[in-house]
Amino acid sequence: MTAMTRALDTLLSLTAADALGAATEFKTPEAILARYGETFTDYQEGSVFGFAPGEATDDSQMVVATLLGYQRQEGLPGVLHALRDWQRAGPPDVGNLTRAALASGTPTSAPLDGGVRAWAASGHQSAGNGGLMRIAAVWLAGFRGATLTRETVLVTALTHADPRCVFASVFFTAFLEALAAGEPYAAAARSALTVMDRCDARAALIGEGLLSADTLEAGRIFARSERDARGQVRAAVRAGLEGQVDSQSGYVLDTLQAALAHGQGKDWLACVQPAVLLGDDSDTVACVVGAVCGARGLSVPERLLVPLRLGHTWPGWAREWRCTEHFPALLP
Repeated sequence: MTAMTRALDTLLSLTAADALGAATEFKTPEAILARYGETFTDYQEGSVFGFAPGEATDDSQMVVATLLGYQRQEGLPGVLHALRDWQRAGPPDVGNLTRAALASGTPTSAPLDGGVRAWAASGHQSAGNGGLMRIAAVWLAGFRGATLTRETVLVTALTHADPRCVFASVFFTAFLEALAAGEPYAAAARSALTVMDRCDARAALIGEGLLSADTLEAGRIFARSERDARGQVRAAVRAGLEGQVDSQSGYVLDTLQAALAHGQGKDWLACVQPAVLLGDDSDTVACVVGAVCGARGLSVPERLLVPLRLGHTWPGWAREWRCTEHFPALLP
């Protein structure tokens, strides 16, 4: 399988998983069981944000927006501008920290440190999964090795600068890279943890101007929190590899742990369906699981590919477009 084929399959996989989970987002497992039964294998009505069956949510939309940003060939500013294009078009579901980070600046320009400032405004406490949900885009865009690590740090911090978010993303893109290279699941996780431990995230953020003299306090707190954040990511990874799912909340480490637990299934549905049936932030957990499935080479059921679309229109993308037809042009 070529790198292009694996990337396209992964992009379709995460989007299909996201769309499958759209119907059960914010529902309890009991409510899901009562409405849909014990299995969930096809797109369904019921999205709280009005997504039609087969339409993917903000998770996949931001992956695509990030890829559209790379096509601008403007580096990190191009990614930021593409994400802001998406946000300004009024998607029905945007996380609070993402909204605050992308709203920073004027309509035509924005500072790269909007995510750092939004994190500071939260009291340096917010560690949602809004960076993790879209960070597969960096690997899909063709970054590898040390460049993948650095780009992951920067793209995550555009909206989610908490070190827990940053190091969870660094682990995750390295994990995708290792899985796609054929490493067994647990070995790929160990390799990715090594990449995370060696990552000098603060140097990358300073070098690109996301941490600067204007955000000194955030830089100090990031530095003080790094070691603990890495330890928390390691604990989440360890629990996920053991199959433990504590929560499918919007907290980044809950999402990472759950995705690693679900992603060990024998086939695509065996991985994605449990995430969908557990509800809560099911679309995001499923989306992350879908990226894992794609990197593993697991195939999406064909019936889920034909109707697959993104549930929003913004500059560069139209809601009525079929993902199977338009995704290939997004990839290098």
